Amino acid sequence: MCSKTYLLTMAFAVLMLCGVSAAWADSTVERLKDEIQDTRQTVKQQKQELLKLTREERSMFGELASIEDRITSVERDLFRQEDDLSGIMEDEQAAKADQRVLEAELAEIVDKLKDMLSRLWPVHSRKLENRFGSLDDWAKADRNFVWLASLYKETRVELDKAQKKADEITANLGTQKDLRMKAESKLAEINSTKDSLLEDKLSLLAGIKSIRALKINREQELKGLLETINKLNYRLKSLTSKKIANFKGSLPRPCEGDTKVRFKPSAKPPVRGIGIQTTGNVDVKSIFWGKVVHNDTLRGFGRVVIIYHGYNYYSLYAYLAESFVKTGQEVEKDEIIGKTGYYPNLKETGLYFELRFHQNPVNPQKWLARN
Repeated sequence: MCSKTYLLTMAFAVLMLCGVSAAWADSTVERLKDEIQDTRQTVKQQKQELLKLTREERSMFGELASIEDRITSVERDLFRQEDDLSGIMEDEQAAKADQRVLEAELAEIVDKLKDMLSRLWPVHSRKLENRFGSLDDWAKADRNFVWLASLYKETRVELDKAQKKADEITANLGTQKDLRMKAESKLAEINSTKDSLLEDKLSLLAGIKSIRALKINREQELKGLLETINKLNYRLKSLTSKKIANFKGSLPRPCEGDTKVRFKPSAKPPVRGIGIQTTGNVDVKSIFWGKVVHNDTLRGFGRVVIIYHGYNYYSLYAYLAESFVKTGQEVEKDEIIGKTGYYPNLKETGLYFELRFHQNPVNPQKWLARN
């Protein structure tokens, strides 16, 4: 054990001679401050970009609302125009029905006239041949002539009346047709306007969707940056205001298990750390924030990781089956740094753990939290 203790003491002395001291903490603090400043600047730029996207989105929503109002107005016009067209078509059908009635009446009048003329024509012909008969029958001839003239006149009146009605119906149908054509033209124009507005609406919706996707991306990036700032501030605080000395008695145990070897520097040979027996290969965690200054095998202690915690405090983890960190790597409190391996003195898996101030070992049991 003396040779092992000597090797550990020499290892810590080498670390001290290599300049691993509070200077590392100071340089890390400055680097963290610069990193926080750079990240804050990026956050500011991201917020400006997000604000720009939000304004653009609001503008597009305003345009969308305007288009939707116009679409509503056009749809109202469309409904009115459809109603007008429906009314015009109903009037047209009614006019066609009236025309059929009038045409039937006209046909009936014509048939009557044909019948009348077929019976009157022979009489008329004989009168013309007899030159309206003898003077003795003048009174009778005059009555016949007056009767025929009256009948012809009445027939002409009916014919003129029927013709006039037919002309009115024809004109009315022409008017209805013109109105229907205008209504259909207006309907097509309104539909075209509506289609154009719907295309504009779809275009705006696509633009809004694109902007929203960019916003979500920017918001996620911003969230990540803010989380990074929080983590950097956390690390900075741990280096500037959280000194390991302030956590004496409350540091977490480096692994789960039972303490089988206790700190006895006065023993023969001296024991400058503690031995923890574990059930198999369990996780080994850093007891505090720090920087890995050693990650290699050390004769008599297997794989050893040494972490510098600033202000000349070190923690040592020996008999590791494997380590997950590299020399120069910064680690967090409770970060897993490796797995426990075979502990020769215990003849079981376990961890040998030391805590040192400068090169002097201190009792880890006074620093670790009690179970």
